[in-house]
Amino acid sequence: MFDCFQAFQNSGLIQFMSMKLPFYPELVRAFYSNLEIQEGTLVSEVYGIKMVIDESLFFELTQFSSDGVPFEGTIDEDWKFDFSSHDARRLVCTNQANMTGRLLVGSLAFECRIMHYLIVRILLPRSSNLAQVFEEDLIVMWVLLTDRQID
Repeated sequence: MFDCFQAFQNSGLIQFMSMKLPFYPELVRAFYSNLEIQEGTLVSEVYGIKMVIDESLFFELTQFSSDGVPFEGTIDEDWKFDFSSHDARRLVCTNQANMTGRLLVGSLAFECRIMHYLIVRILLPRSSNLAQVFEEDLIVMWVLLTDRQID
């Protein structure tokens, strides 16, 4: 078995994921609801106030490093020969899981369920289909479990 905490720690995400700063759920929801990505810049408007978060501000706010392969939701060319969806599913699923068709969270091993929850709630937040593991989620889990670095 793997240690979920260790996978996040190896990737440098623990500090970001454990921030304990005040936040306002309504503002966060409005920010993400209006979010657009324009030429690599996050742009949103909340209560008439336009917010622009470029790459330098993003790294300053999150304290992430920009090491690793850029992640844009699909497998990078450098990893195409190392990654297979079937092998990634075998890595994260229980032995009884169906390896074809839709992948549901109930098919994941216990620690991978935790990892998936943290991905869809903190790293790549979404508000629906939380019970389904999308290909993007599977790639992020594979990256974390194989100790690769993504930007």
